[in-house]
Amino acid sequence: MVESSNSGARAQFATWRTQLRHDFQRPSTPHAALRMLAWVVWWIALAVPLLRATAGFQDIAFPIVLGAGLGALLWVAPRNDLRTWVFYLTSLYFFTQLRDAADETAIGASTSYVLNWETAWFNGTPTAWLQERVGGANGDTNFWSFAAAFVHWTWFVFPHAIVLGTFIFARRMFFRVAVIMMATFYSAVVLYYLVPTVPPWLAMEMGETTGIRRVLTDVGPQILGQALFDDLFDLLAEPNPRAAMPSLHFAAGFIVIVLGYLVGSRKLMLMASLYSTAMAFSLIYLGEHYFADILIGGAVAVAAAFIAETALGNGPGLGILGNLTHWPPGWRERLASIRRVKTRDAPGVR
Repeated sequence: MVESSNSGARAQFATWRTQLRHDFQRPSTPHAALRMLAWVVWWIALAVPLLRATAGFQDIAFPIVLGAGLGALLWVAPRNDLRTWVFYLTSLYFFTQLRDAADETAIGASTSYVLNWETAWFNGTPTAWLQERVGGANGDTNFWSFAAAFVHWTWFVFPHAIVLGTFIFARRMFFRVAVIMMATFYSAVVLYYLVPTVPPWLAMEMGETTGIRRVLTDVGPQILGQALFDDLFDLLAEPNPRAAMPSLHFAAGFIVIVLGYLVGSRKLMLMASLYSTAMAFSLIYLGEHYFADILIGGAVAVAAAFIAETALGNGPGLGILGNLTHWPPGWRERLASIRRVKTRDAPGVR
């Protein structure tokens, strides 16, 4: 009876426009009233960052309101590709706001615990070691400086290109990949709040370590010009320069290795491994992250994928959110189907 009721509800709203028109009518049932309230929560969450910037906002309430808005959107948004894009862009917008506010809590930023760990393991910081041998410690630039800067900058496009590529080439897994990517972002932002950490270049400026230079400040102006580089730096780095632990730059690339594992693609895993290795080298060499940030970034990516997969389940109607959102077929179900086809078509198999 429940399944037939759900099927009837899905048939009633054949298009997202029909569903939205229904949601915005005067509610006639408690369920419709809850959906209307969920839309209102989302609208409030969209406006809260503007209110926070103009009139101030309680720090503890800020992540709660944005989290409630994102949860409300997961419930009420139309069940199609438009829903996925609305969810993804809203999640990205909320993430940037939460990341920027993560250094405004009562928890003070630190870096000594990472420096002590690196000194114990490497007898110094890997960043200083690399800059001394590869170049850049004295403000000099070379091929490696520019190559590392380019790899670093690809992060601003790479994770979103993965989601877009899934939309174009693997539409059935589009929502699932978007959820896993955002789970990675939000797992990182939780640690930004709990463990605000000063990156190597800022630790150098604060006098907590030596032998480290922020190589991007030497490379960037040569490529973009000083004025444009300063504007981009103020826009992208200044809002929260203490979001070093974990490295989301690394996690966002490492998650593709996990995706490659889930779909059984060795080629994707290999390509993602090469990219992740290049990103790890670049982040450490440029002075943007510690080696520990890289390790925790990889662990965050794996944990986020596990959390998302547990929530989504491995097929329609499974998992914590399965009945609520009608997720597409899971990775294992899809792989099992592929294996059945290969086995049936294999020579000698009847």
